Amino acid sequence: MNRLILLFGIFLLTFRVSYATHNRAGEITYRHLGGNNYEVTITTYTKNSSPADRCELEVFWGDNTSGFLPRINGNTAGSCAPAGMGEIIPNANDVKKNIYRGTHSYPSSGTYTISMQDPNRNQGVANIPNSVNVVFYLQTTIIIDPFLGPNSSPVLLNPPIDDGCAGKLFVHNPAAFDADGDSLAYRLVDVRGVNGTPFGSTYDPSFVQDPVTIDSITGDLIWDVPQIQGQFNFAIEILEYRKSSSGVWALLSRVTRDLQVTIMGDCDNDPPEIPPIGPFCVVAGDTLIFDIMAIDPNNDPLDLRAEGGPFEVDTPAFLSGNINGVGSITRRFNWRTACNHIRQQNYFVYLRSQDNPPPLRRPALTGYQTVQIQVISPPPRNPDAFGTALGVELTWQSPRCDGAVRYDIYRREGPSGWDPGQCETGVPGGLFEKIAELNGINNTFYSDEDAEKVGIVYCYRIVAVYPDGAESIASDEVCAELPKTLPVLTNADVEVTDTIDGVINVAWTRPYDLDTVLFPPPYRYELYRGTGGDGENFSLIETKDELTDTTFVDEGLNTRDSIYNYRVDLLLMPSETKLGESVPATQPFLQTRGSNGQITLTYQFHGPWRNDTIVVFRESPQLSGNFDSIGFSTEGFYVDTGLVNGEEYCYYLLTLGYFDASGLPEGLENRSQIACGLALDTAKPCPPIVFNDFECPDPELIFSFDFNDIPDCPDHELLGFNIYYKKKKSDEYSESPTYSGIRDMEATGFQKPFSGCYRVTVVKVNPIDPLQIPRESDFSEEFCIPACPDIEFPNVFSPNGDGENDFFRPVPTPRDINHIEIQIFNRWGNLMYKNKSTDQFIEEGWDGNDMRNGRPAAEGTYFFVARVVYRGLEPQEEMRFSGHISLFR
Repeated sequence: MNRLILLFGIFLLTFRVSYATHNRAGEITYRHLGGNNYEVTITTYTKNSSPADRCELEVFWGDNTSGFLPRINGNTAGSCAPAGMGEIIPNANDVKKNIYRGTHSYPSSGTYTISMQDPNRNQGVANIPNSVNVVFYLQTTIIIDPFLGPNSSPVLLNPPIDDGCAGKLFVHNPAAFDADGDSLAYRLVDVRGVNGTPFGSTYDPSFVQDPVTIDSITGDLIWDVPQIQGQFNFAIEILEYRKSSSGVWALLSRVTRDLQVTIMGDCDNDPPEIPPIGPFCVVAGDTLIFDIMAIDPNNDPLDLRAEGGPFEVDTPAFLSGNINGVGSITRRFNWRTACNHIRQQNYFVYLRSQDNPPPLRRPALTGYQTVQIQVISPPPRNPDAFGTALGVELTWQSPRCDGAVRYDIYRREGPSGWDPGQCETGVPGGLFEKIAELNGINNTFYSDEDAEKVGIVYCYRIVAVYPDGAESIASDEVCAELPKTLPVLTNADVEVTDTIDGVINVAWTRPYDLDTVLFPPPYRYELYRGTGGDGENFSLIETKDELTDTTFVDEGLNTRDSIYNYRVDLLLMPSETKLGESVPATQPFLQTRGSNGQITLTYQFHGPWRNDTIVVFRESPQLSGNFDSIGFSTEGFYVDTGLVNGEEYCYYLLTLGYFDASGLPEGLENRSQIACGLALDTAKPCPPIVFNDFECPDPELIFSFDFNDIPDCPDHELLGFNIYYKKKKSDEYSESPTYSGIRDMEATGFQKPFSGCYRVTVVKVNPIDPLQIPRESDFSEEFCIPACPDIEFPNVFSPNGDGENDFFRPVPTPRDINHIEIQIFNRWGNLMYKNKSTDQFIEEGWDGNDMRNGRPAAEGTYFFVARVVYRGLEPQEEMRFSGHISLFR
């Protein structure tokens, strides 16, 4: 009797162990249903031969509640009825696929980790010691953020079960697709056990030998190469990002796939090879066709399949041709794209080919390849520009695709000569200036009232922008000029160079297109002169009452040292009503810069015409007053070489110009003043060595300088140090120093925040330089000061007007904060407060009043959600804060 009881106990123990050892792989995904309601799907892959089975699984929602999800796939008439029995995967080694699904409503915005755990994993997983006794655990993080909008997680289209051979490269791709068009990134993480405990042995070289890596963009998991046979589990975390209104990429979800790979021993088989192809781009509405090929090195039968976004959308792609072949197979990808396929992120097509070798060379192996496809918007159509007396009017037609939410209008002065490349969207920076954003796909008219320069040709491009930020191809370039209803300056020509008696000849055109019926004569010109290239402090210097009198000789000027800016106003007399003014123009102002054996000539000029050539005249012989042409340049500068150091050379320029606008004089000639320069040996001083010992949160930043450790540094006289600063590593330094003229060997007094990057130059003068010209060194080595971000939110405040704790705001004042968005809700989910700006919340905060009606909010508990971007040297991810506030009065 005792022996029977013992045998029965052994049977029960064996049965329980086998019943609990079946989980191979899986993941959790979710779909947004509306509000805070979500449909959650748990997909597991289990050992079919195991007696263990789950008709339902318990899911932990991440909000301190749980529920049970029924299995929905497979036969519903089995022992799990009305739940399904799961589905056996054909051509797989003892694998069943199980899908469990249910819905859940979350109480509020926030971050929730959905998880499940089920005993146990299957036996014999090489990199999970004693896997038969390890709980199988899956998790996915969902972020509900009202600032970012609703979201569904990516779905994974390739199964997480794969085979490989020892000594052969192994590749797997989960084939993730995000229907919302969000950006996906991939990384490897540890597999997890009971209560989410990570297994540090997942990638331990003692178990997996050679490294396992993943392509963060395509999701290709690469094991190069497995050395021993066995089953291995790895985990891929797929991170989903969306760009927020502040332009920062914000995290939306983290889906973790638990993947099982079976590696056979040394096998006489090689996986199929799929040659790389793409990337491609296609304009929505066009058809993309390309051939794909798979080749089996062993000439075995094989198939060729594809998954990915293009097969999951409306009007999906398809593969034509036979799915099976021997030795090699070619199929054709066909996708007639549609307007609803336009998005900022690329689509990925995941090609998969599996061979079918004879039994002695098994297992069957799989080859992968990823193809990237960008679907872009066609351009706005038929743009037109028309110049009027009030500016330029733009009209166009919407792209042949609906769905855009706005148009961006770009402008430049003069034709660009640019046309978009084959896959180029938007407008490249530097060529155009964005001048307007127009909301609405049907808003196809814009009046540019800031285009007010007569004689200038204004050119435009229009770009359609879609909800996710995707930009269309830019429209054709259209240009327009204003009617010539005002005078246009044509000359500011230096006739005499002198510090007192300089002379400039000024000329302009008549207002050819002036409406003399609407504005009958008489008229008056008023000529104004300003100093400097920007024309500050304009003063009236001449009036003319005849429209044909369009020249003036301006005398008594310091043309050697000063730039003069001229402007002509047109007045209607006798009322002296100003009809408008010309675009200001300056004389060409020559500048010389001497260096070793040469002098570089450049010039400053502002005006409504373009100078395309400069002719250079040099005094010869020196001090003779005779100038001969020595050359010309179309580059805007000229270098006169072969000169003797220490000798002075004098020059003037003749500029040759033209107007982009029609009906204006051609062949404009204007002379610069005479300017002289020396050819000099311009060796720079050595850059300084800079020291600092800043640590967060030091209240002061101190730099100290040294030269002692620099060999062969010339002994020049120190004039001072210049410090250049930029906020972020990706920024550019300005041409001018942020701090200059520092005479001490130590610098203090920096403005907060200190965070950013710095570099230093020293300014010295060579004692043997006859002109004693200050020279600036090259830059010191760049060094960066880290940000010290800190923010704390109180959990209680009392807005009762007693002057203490009357406002909900960060306390103490936060440090190094770039951006804050905060929303505060009452217990029923009504929005009570949102900030207008970062400074407004930091300085004023919430006064405890209901933003809907301005009335004091009731005492009680409130919930806040805040998105914060710290200041930093690199672009910072948004941080999320949430919590409860107790309001007392």
